[in-house]
Amino acid sequence: MKICVVRIDKMGDMLLTLPVIQGLKKANEKYIIDVVCSDNNLRVCNNLSVINKIFLLNKKVSNIWNNIRNIRKQNYDYLYSFSPGWKSIIISILSKSKTKSVLILLSRYKSGIRSKLFERTLCKLFFNNIKIVDRNSYFRQKKSINQSELMQELVRQSGLKLLENELINTLFQFDKRNYGQKEICLIHLSSKWINRYFLEDQFINLLNKFKNTGKNIVMSSDQSSKQVFNKIYKKYKKINNDAFRNLRDINEILILEELDFHNWTSIINSSAYVITPECGCTHIASLTDCNLCVIYDADNLPEMIAQEYAPWKKNYTKFKFNDDNLEEKLISFIN
Repeated sequence: MKICVVRIDKMGDMLLTLPVIQGLKKANEKYIIDVVCSDNNLRVCNNLSVINKIFLLNKKVSNIWNNIRNIRKQNYDYLYSFSPGWKSIIISILSKSKTKSVLILLSRYKSGIRSKLFERTLCKLFFNNIKIVDRNSYFRQKKSINQSELMQELVRQSGLKLLENELINTLFQFDKRNYGQKEICLIHLSSKWINRYFLEDQFINLLNKFKNTGKNIVMSSDQSSKQVFNKIYKKYKKINNDAFRNLRDINEILILEELDFHNWTSIINSSAYVITPECGCTHIASLTDCNLCVIYDADNLPEMIAQEYAPWKKNYTKFKFNDDNLEEKLISFIN
């Protein structure tokens, strides 16, 4: 049985798809599971034994057509399109797969009647199984909108069995190191920190308070960090990949600047506490034993987002950026 999973969006989305992939593989070890992925989530897929073959998709038209040709040659028995957008749909339609299934999530911000009307109509013509989820309606009715659970439901709808509630941290082997006597608190410098409720000066004030907690404070960064944290980048020492490999002791607040995936997952796995806005770091941290705190955008349907992208099988602390006394709550979290 050959199965293709199309997941061409962000790292967190791929991590939320892994319970489905692992659940299929555990149900039948003979399943051959290939993945179509993006540059953003390739580093999650690499070196995972449950994935047989990876098709890397980028924005170049030549790359897209080459991948479609190669996918067509595989003659898949089942294909699952889990990513939103036309690119995923077109790849799936042209795949020559025997049974094609698609998950369509209607907009959180528009009427369900109008949302993705043409997309839904086209998919009804070319897909064997369609799961259309009106997230607003589901949320009001207290039905699950968790991404992993919705994908599992589509797989069952297509006729395949899978084991549910699979823990996916067993798929990864993250390094763990000791950086001294103090516990580490890692704060991920996503641009989502900066909003109308929380400004950079408040962030610096929070870091000053963290100094008194007896924890070692490190900040991991991504491509958005430098754009919004100008003062912080001037104030604190920066450590790159080469310097991080030789780091043995942490005795000051550090910025770990755009670490590669191996080093980034290593420091997360070595941390007792991780504090991050909702992003890919949330889901990497959920694979470790850390105490995890996720902060949600108060202006972007935080309760709905929290349900939809909840870390898989991980207990965590949840705050919003407009929470009263947020700084004090974060201090209490690591104390």
